[in-house]
This record gives sequence, C-alpha cells and structure tokens, in this order.
Amino acid sequence: MSDFATYEQLAALDPTSTEVVGPEHLDLNGHMNISHYYTFGGRTMWSLNETTLGMPDGYIAERGMTTFTAEQHLRFLAESHAGDELAMVARAIDRGSRALHLASVVLNTTRGQIACVTETLVVHVDFSTRRPVPFPDDVAAKIDAALADSADLRLPISGALGIRR
Repeated sequence: MSDFATYEQLAALDPTSTEVVGPEHLDLNGHMNISHYYTFGGRTMWSLNETTLGMPDGYIAERGMTTFTAEQHLRFLAESHAGDELAMVARAIDRGSRALHLASVVLNTTRGQIACVTETLVVHVDFSTRRPVPFPDDVAAKIDAALADSADLRLPISGALGIRR
C-alpha cells in the first residue's frame, strides 16, 4: 500500500485554481494536451511562490532576485476530457540553500482522479548576475514553514527529481 496522499485527501485541500477542460484544451487524441498540464501546473506553483513562499511578482524589482526553472517532470495518471472540472494544488517538497523542489497536482474532480503531477526544481538567482544565490533568511523561513505545514501530506511525486545534498 502506498503512503502517498489519496485523491480524497488532495481534494479536501483548498485548490489554488480551477479550470474546466474546453475544446481548446484538447489534442488530436481527444484528451487534454500536455501543454495545458504544464500551464495549469506552472500557474499553480507560481501562485504558491507569490502567496506562501515569499516571492511575489514584485520580487525581481524589489529585491533583485527570482527563480529559474532547472528541471521538470510530468507524470500522467489519468486522462482529462472536454467538460471535466479540474482543481490544482501545489506544495513545496524540499529545499536547499539555493534550490527548491515544488510539485503541483491536477485533480480531475469530475472523475474523482489524480490526473497529473508536475514536479519542478527551481534555482534561486540574483537577477543581475543570473547566478544562483541563497534564499534570503525571510524567504527561507517562509519556505520552511510551508514545508512543515505540508509534511504529513506526501504528494505522489516520481522520485526522479530532488535537492542535491
């Protein structure tokens, strides 16, 4: 038996966003195209940065720092079709001094399934030099608080990505 969070546990969380799969989201196979999973997952993780992790839209202008995506992994678990309602949630998984492992989950609430998990490794950078730098103490503290808040909810991640120690 898996110790990953179930659909029911994830569906009980407040979604970051919701979408309805429309005809514009479909590919030639009649299901939602991969690009939309990336878009929905990316928006959800960005929202987590803005609202919880201390890196809002003004972070570049105000502090001269940002994050760059270093690696992503997309894991499909169920199809989504036109008319299906989706809910997205995101969580921080782990962090190092200059890197952050995030994941977003697309829940197909119409079918009661986990549709997709997107994992992303981002590197915290000085925007002027475009080189990795440590998270400021206040941001690191917010990330650590988010990690602690979701420590008991293990997302169904692949294990392919992680923070190097």
